[in-house]
Amino acid sequence: MGMEEIDFVGRNYPEHCIVQKRFNDLDGLRHVNNGVQQSYFDIGRADYLKRIYGEKFYCNEQVLLVASYTTDFIAQIKLEDEIEVCTSVVKLGNKSLRLAQVIRGVDNKKIYTRSLSVMVAIETKEGKSIPIPDEWRDRIRSIEGESL
Repeated sequence: MGMEEIDFVGRNYPEHCIVQKRFNDLDGLRHVNNGVQQSYFDIGRADYLKRIYGEKFYCNEQVLLVASYTTDFIAQIKLEDEIEVCTSVVKLGNKSLRLAQVIRGVDNKKIYTRSLSVMVAIETKEGKSIPIPDEWRDRIRSIEGESL
């Protein structure tokens, strides 16, 4: 499942996170730096993971880690643009999942940036991949719907 196979525009994103931009997020062209936009995706991803992990967000012995991501920068984000990061699981595998995210306008829903990442479940002590725990699968399905 690649970027071209996902309907980023028409997708129903269950997680929305308003992003407060700072002046130092801007580059010399006065738009939000591409690297900073990745940190915005991290914020949205963290909010989604809190819903999966529950109360043990920062002290889990099993976690999902980003293994890869692809990002398309579609339009410039300026300081005055009100934006949100929207996040959704688009594929749930045995040991990994695919996460679609967009940075879009709060009011106009204009997509500025889109990203597709692969996250892998690992056990932190051994650092080895593991099957995604059933409890997480159940939470993801309750967030996304039973279609996964």
